[in-house]
Amino acid sequence: MNTKSQQLFQRAQQSIPGGVNSPVRAFKSVGGIPIFIQKAKGAYLYDADGNQYIDYINSWGPMILGHAYGPLTKAIREKVLDSTSFGAPTELEIEMAELIKSMCPNVDLIRMVSSGTEACMSAIRLARGFTGKNKFIKFEGCYHGHADAFLVKAGSGVATFNIQTVPGVTAGVSGDTLTAPYNDLAAVEKLINENKNEIAAIIIEPVAGNMGCVPPLPGYLEGLRKICDEQNIVLIFDEVMTGFRLAQGGAQERFNINADLITYGKVIGGGMPVGAFGGKKEIMNHIAPLGNVYQAGTLSGNPIAMIAGYTLLKTLKENPSVYSELEEKAARLHNGLKKVFAEKNIPVVINQAGSMISIHFSEFPVIDFSSSAAANTQTFNKFFHAMLKRGVYLPPSAFETWFVSNALSREDIDNTINSAKESLEEISA
Repeated sequence: MNTKSQQLFQRAQQSIPGGVNSPVRAFKSVGGIPIFIQKAKGAYLYDADGNQYIDYINSWGPMILGHAYGPLTKAIREKVLDSTSFGAPTELEIEMAELIKSMCPNVDLIRMVSSGTEACMSAIRLARGFTGKNKFIKFEGCYHGHADAFLVKAGSGVATFNIQTVPGVTAGVSGDTLTAPYNDLAAVEKLINENKNEIAAIIIEPVAGNMGCVPPLPGYLEGLRKICDEQNIVLIFDEVMTGFRLAQGGAQERFNINADLITYGKVIGGGMPVGAFGGKKEIMNHIAPLGNVYQAGTLSGNPIAMIAGYTLLKTLKENPSVYSELEEKAARLHNGLKKVFAEKNIPVVINQAGSMISIHFSEFPVIDFSSSAAANTQTFNKFFHAMLKRGVYLPPSAFETWFVSNALSREDIDNTINSAKESLEEISA
């Protein structure tokens, strides 16, 4: 049967590289034809053939309250009548900045941009300009967008496609990017000793989401904070995924660790293209027009993106119980899946941090990229398709975290667990 999704994918490949505008969407890792989505509402996606799916991608994070959230779509409809862009300051940008500052610890000033990639790229440039040093440390399997410097041992799509070195990234750029295993303080200390007074920043996903969900080990983030204080290194938290998702104040609040610079995306735009970077005033004062570190963007602070993000963040601030509800739903999913896998005697690791969760077909703890990559991806791929057939849409890669939205009902979660049980029976047959 030639489905509408198959027809659209064949057509797309004639005009779009690989038929998709972001590589993981192509399903190359898991095999098969990507599902083309027509619409979404609440916890559900609907594809071009009219099939319904329980959604655990949630546009890779921003749909924390579910798709087409009423107050958000209403605010966008009303704002768009004033025009879609001005290229000039608006009061809404101020209100957005004030709202973020009121929710996030340790943010004195914040600059809006158009994507998480742009936010991380700008934060590294700012750290270099502030410190006068060029090198920075990132962690294997952490993904901070596709700026050249970040594509050294990145996770997510790069890991999905098993791309170890990226053509187009020069040796000079790569040479300034130092990498260490995630959750390994000794490796960080070794790099610092080998590159005395040359390291401007350490950038990290405080909960990694691009090798599956990998939380920090106890004391790890505290250790990084201590190292940065001692060595005059800027600590950057990439909270593109965790910001406003793990808590109102993101990972900084959840783990009680203050970073020097923080990057945001995903939830901050409610599904619109937006990002931001902010932090300590003494560092942010170096960004143009206050300082000489240049950063600009025609669509930065776009009014449609701002009203979407402002409406969503204001809802989260006024309804803090959302976070306990998300924790409860994610725990219900975690416990149910754990029971199903135990009953089938299939070795599995389920990692969870708040409303981020992932399954790794492994007998050993998954604490870094190496242990994530050692898991059985072939079994995951079979599981993915078996779940998709039963109307559960998981990320099409073993190296991506799942996102739980508050639109999920207990029935949705129980249906997901039952689908997992049926899927395991199918792939084990």
